[in-house]
Amino acid sequence: MATMSLDYNFSVLKNMKCGISEEQIDTQTVKARKGLAKLSDMVKSKEVGFTELPYQNTDEMKSLAKDLSRKYNDLIVIGIGGSALGFEAIANAMLPHGYNSLSFTDRRSFPRYWLLDNADPSLVNSVLKYCNQEDTFAIVISKSGSTVETAVNFALVYEWFKLKTDDMKKHFLVITDPEKGTLRDFANEKGVRSLPLPDNVGGRFSVLSPVGLLPVAILGIDIDKILGGAAKIVESDWKQFLTMAAIYMHFMDQKRAMTALMPYSSRLIKFAEWFCQLWGESLGKYISDNGNITNFGNTPLRLTGSVDQHSQLQLLREGPDDKFLTFIGLVSHECDKMLKGDMHSAYSYLTDFKMGDILNSELKATEAAIATLGRPSMKLELTLLDEDGLGQLFMIFQYVVAIIGLANDINPFDQPGVEEGKDFTYGLMGRSGYEEKKAQFDKIYVKKPEFII
Repeated sequence: MATMSLDYNFSVLKNMKCGISEEQIDTQTVKARKGLAKLSDMVKSKEVGFTELPYQNTDEMKSLAKDLSRKYNDLIVIGIGGSALGFEAIANAMLPHGYNSLSFTDRRSFPRYWLLDNADPSLVNSVLKYCNQEDTFAIVISKSGSTVETAVNFALVYEWFKLKTDDMKKHFLVITDPEKGTLRDFANEKGVRSLPLPDNVGGRFSVLSPVGLLPVAILGIDIDKILGGAAKIVESDWKQFLTMAAIYMHFMDQKRAMTALMPYSSRLIKFAEWFCQLWGESLGKYISDNGNITNFGNTPLRLTGSVDQHSQLQLLREGPDDKFLTFIGLVSHECDKMLKGDMHSAYSYLTDFKMGDILNSELKATEAAIATLGRPSMKLELTLLDEDGLGQLFMIFQYVVAIIGLANDINPFDQPGVEEGKDFTYGLMGRSGYEEKKAQFDKIYVKKPEFII
């Protein structure tokens, strides 16, 4: 099992001119504790539920996964945003690269997986071309059941299944609100299996619910170990996530416009995408809880080490000093290889190093390179990236983001800006009940030909 450490040497005033002093850490930690107290009250009142997910009963999910895992060659997951990013992050971290290209035997009889998130005709066409109806199972994920992109992909996949079968019970499962919504109605009408998404768990905080866990359980991943790692954070002394929240708030107060997450592992590329939604949608708020205009938040960036040393490091080090970086490093890398470097004398310096050693050296070098110009950063380091370690990462960032929002009197659990865009879309599509939104859109969306070239 993994252990995790937090290194914030390059965030503190002792090492960086822009750094946070001990007194400022104390002040910001007091503020973070107020955010944590609000979160604890919301958990106790059942208003928020993500911290309780590590203790859920997983028997039904594991039973469904056992029943479905080796019956189908392909698993299609239909969802977007919080209904997709967590599942993708787990699959990316826990399954081998090129998983879908492996033979059925090499996949240990588990299905290939495909995600339909964007309402892009080329995406759904390609996925369905690679699958056949008799050997495919689909999971549709949406709390409300009304998300446009999910509805579009669901409609196309449903019609595709109808070409060969009328028995949708064998090919569909939905994860949605336990009592209401379009998908709940569909499940009840068609007798399709379903799992509930808890009322007090929003999409971007749902990775440790059936939304993220059932699909990966079908792929053979141990979901109890992921939850065990998450529980470690819940049961910790809170020092790591309170310190992270304090440091982030200090640099946000400095008006740093961007927060970048840069894991040094290709297995965490999708985790960084998940983080961007969690951060951006939770903290980017126009109105505070007291009704004042706040324009709170900053822009999340996702980077990958060492790849983005060759695309973004120049900007990070010498461009505008408006970013704060968080690195994620791994002490031990899966499938590590010893190097020889005997193909040419110029490569002899590689000899007797493991490939993971090189990647870790590049991480340290990047930390130092941006520090020399006074650019702040901190680093989370896992001893290894297993299910336990991944669960820790998911939970610590959920705590940090929730605490920052609540400490600054904004609601990290709603998304009014997203809803506005959805409502305009419904109006454009002529959906009943959105006529006023269509009229409002028509007044706003006036484009003059002279400004189109």
